[in-house]
Amino acid sequence: MAGHLSYFEFGTPDVAVASRFYAELFGWKVQAQEHGGSIDPGEAAPGTPAVPGGLHRDPGPPQHYLYFAVDDIEVAMKRVVELGGEVEPMRPPTEQWGTFVECRDNQGLAFGLHVPPRPKD
Repeated sequence: MAGHLSYFEFGTPDVAVASRFYAELFGWKVQAQEHGGSIDPGEAAPGTPAVPGGLHRDPGPPQHYLYFAVDDIEVAMKRVVELGGEVEPMRPPTEQWGTFVECRDNQGLAFGLHVPPRPKD
C-alpha cells in the first residue's frame, strides 16, 4: 500500500467563488469541469511532487477531502474495515481521474483511498 497523498478535493456550495479565492491566494489554475473544477497547483517545492486536486459543488457545509494512493483499492477497503473503519460505496473508475472511495477511520475521521489513473503512453 503506497499511502502518500495523491489527490485533494474541496466540497463547496459555490465553486466559482472558491476557484477565485484559491487562485488569488496560491496562484492555482482551476479548469471548469462538469461538476466543479480541476486544480493545477503548479510547481511544488523542488523535489516535492505537486498534488492534483479538484472542487465540486456540495450543498452542505464546505469541507475538504484527502485521498491517499493505494496499489489495490479492494485490499485497502477490506483493511479499513478490519481496523474498525467504514467504507462508502466505491465510485465508478474514470480514465481521467482513476478510482476513488471515501472512508472513515476507527474514530470517524473522513479520508479517501485513490488509485491514480495509469500514465498515458
